[in-house]
Amino acid sequence: MILDIDAGNSFVKWRVKDGPEIIAAGSEVTGQVIKVGIDLQQIEGLSLARIASVAHPTLVETLREQVQQSFNIDLQMARVSLLVAGVSCGYTEPETLGIDRWLAAVAAYQRYSGAVLVVDAGSAITIDLVGPQGEHLGGYISPGLRLMREALRQGTEQVQVDEIEPLNMLVPGACTQDAVSRGCLLAAVATIEKLASQYPASIVITGGDAPVVAEALSLSVDHVPDLVLDGLSVNGVEFTQTLIS
Repeated sequence: MILDIDAGNSFVKWRVKDGPEIIAAGSEVTGQVIKVGIDLQQIEGLSLARIASVAHPTLVETLREQVQQSFNIDLQMARVSLLVAGVSCGYTEPETLGIDRWLAAVAAYQRYSGAVLVVDAGSAITIDLVGPQGEHLGGYISPGLRLMREALRQGTEQVQVDEIEPLNMLVPGACTQDAVSRGCLLAAVATIEKLASQYPASIVITGGDAPVVAEALSLSVDHVPDLVLDGLSVNGVEFTQTLIS
């Protein structure tokens, strides 16, 4: 059985597979995972553990110790490389590209075998473009919906904000909370749709806010919640063994 982990700034997603079958899966708050690891009590044995992490190194160390002590295996950390499964990295310094973005781009290209626009709507909204021949063209990073709202809350005393839910963002808000929610969502959607108009491609979206953003888009999109986890299992992805700090 194989454990794959996608460690983000806000949440850690993981799943255990036995061949193609998913045996267990979960999503846990990153801060809690740093303290106690992930809940693997029902897992009897693992042959491999892999992680893609943009979280604090302490989290990786916690999980490294957990799989070593519980299953006597090393935790393998995915890294960005120049070429994987037909996708060539567009960064001049590949090691500076976020591993989550890289794996999502690789997995998306494997899914469509053609040009794809990859959106990850999480703590930040990242958009990566992959051309028809697998050439990663680079991408964009902007604040996620929650960060946008938090910036308004901190910078404007009179603004109070709630969670963003699916809504008609083209109807102007009749109160400040609605105006903030609709404005943040409209900014994200406008960015995605503008890029889609310039780069004809399939569109795939992942991340915690993907359902809200996908519903607001006027374009056809494919919501794939576990895109980064899918990328971990693509043949050719490079890994390094995590070491004791």
